[in-house]
Amino acid sequence: MTEERNKIRLLLYGSMIVAILLGIYAQDIAYFSNRNLAIPLMVGISIPTILSVFLFLGPPMLVSKFSKQKAMSPKEFNIYLGLNVLLGLVVSAFSLVVLVAWCG
Repeated sequence: MTEERNKIRLLLYGSMIVAILLGIYAQDIAYFSNRNLAIPLMVGISIPTILSVFLFLGPPMLVSKFSKQKAMSPKEFNIYLGLNVLLGLVVSAFSLVVLVAWCG
């Protein structure tokens, strides 16, 4: 049971960290992919931004499923959900503002 909880925690917090990094560094990723892979800049910034938002929205659905299976305690569920909502709103708002600014 402990090994399962650790895997769940790694999935949830790992996806949150990846979402934060994608949201904050989307512009740098766009420039890098344009320079090295010849991907258009708008595509290069849109993909990390959209992935970031989905990585913030997807894991809470998994958490609710895991909490019903008693793989997570209600206290841990509330801490993760609060942290995810707070960070998700800030980082997603920032990355969406940058995306809108790129659109002109």
